[in-house]
This record gives sequence, C-alpha cells and structure tokens, in this order.
Amino acid sequence: MKKQSIKSLDGYDPNRVFNALIHILGLRSDTRLARALEVPYLLVQKVRRMEIPVTPALLIRMEEISGWSARTLRDLMGDRRRKFRFDEVRKMDVDEIISEIYATAASKKFC
Repeated sequence: MKKQSIKSLDGYDPNRVFNALIHILGLRSDTRLARALEVPYLLVQKVRRMEIPVTPALLIRMEEISGWSARTLRDLMGDRRRKFRFDEVRKMDVDEIISEIYATAASKKFC
C-alpha cells in the first residue's frame, strides 16, 4: 500500500489538539490518551505523524471526553474549513487503514 501524507494542508497540525487534550485531562502519554479516547495507540500515532487525518469518529470522541466543541478542536488543529467533508477521508483509503489498526489491536488484546 502506498504511504500517503496530509502534510500539504497549510497550518494543519493535529499534534496541537492531542497535546491540549493530554494537558487538560492530566495524562502523561499518548498511550493514556489512546485509552481515554478508546482507540488503538497506533491510530493516535499515525494521526500524529500526519499519515492519516483526524477522522469524524475520532473528532466526536475527542469532543465527548474534552467537553469542547468540534469547531474548537478543529481550530486547535489548524483546520479552518467551514465544513468537514467525509469524502476527503474516504478518498485516502483511511477506512482500510483504520480497520487494519483495529484488527491488529484486537488480536493483541486477546493474545
């Protein structure tokens, strides 16, 4: 599978929102953030490296645990678009990547 990057978006940096969440939740690492978000650590790692974008489901989960609005979270990331387009996420085969991440995480849990 060809590795894709989303670094071309001007000013977009999901690390800022992850760092803010770690700070307000009083966490110490990305591993604990992943547990709080109830997602595999690999997903947080790939988003941090900007290999995949923040998905709508992850954005909603961040909204639930932080109490901040989705607009505030997107502003922290530098995402200035007025609308979140689901097609942009689907074009990048992110669904396949995320399914693979969840499958790997599930197999490690039951070992």
